[in-house]
Amino acid sequence: MTAPTVPAGFAPLQQTGFLGHLDGIWTRRQDAGLDTCLIVAPTHLNPNGTVHGGVLLALLDFTLGGTVEEVLAVDKGTRIGQGDRHPATITLTTQFTAAAGSDDLLLGRAWVQRRTRAITFVAGELTSADKVVATASAVFKHPPSA
Repeated sequence: MTAPTVPAGFAPLQQTGFLGHLDGIWTRRQDAGLDTCLIVAPTHLNPNGTVHGGVLLALLDFTLGGTVEEVLAVDKGTRIGQGDRHPATITLTTQFTAAAGSDDLLLGRAWVQRRTRAITFVAGELTSADKVVATASAVFKHPPSA
């Protein structure tokens, strides 16, 4: 089996902190949100040889939060999250629906379901090939500048 390649339009995530430890996250920004991509490496696996649930949760949280950030930025005409203020996760509910393994390509996408002045409701999924690996719904608090 040949290793997957990152789809066109994605750029490597340059981040320190927790997400920097996951290594291998790629992003593609668009008006409707933030798409993410991860080629699964051995460091992402649990003892069963499948992607650790914590990796999936972190990628979903980043994808959904990034989508909220992008949508707020488009509405404001700025990149509000590029400073030190980002949407904060209030709730994140996740369902694991299939396993992914080493060298799989995970694609994350999210969409806004509803917004108020202070919070955004968002849903998303991680897919690998033709299967949905995990789905999530979340509520995010807008940063003060939003």
